[in-house]
Amino acid sequence: MARLSVDVPDGLKQDIEETAERKNFKNASEYIRQALREKLREDNELDPELLLRALKVKQGDVETVDIDEVIEKYE
Repeated sequence: MARLSVDVPDGLKQDIEETAERKNFKNASEYIRQALREKLREDNELDPELLLRALKVKQGDVETVDIDEVIEKYE
């Protein structure tokens, strides 16, 4: 297993340790690993609103404008 070192304020370290214990994690490292997994999953999910907009554009349900037209309009 690789090691990753992160500096955190003392208060945050204490909050992590207390929360890990309260939620029955073996230790703070297990809690942090789980939090990172969840954050990575969240960050890699497709935004439903953006996905819906993309589908509407693909289906022709939305008027699209060429980027050059937008730039020209606001120059």
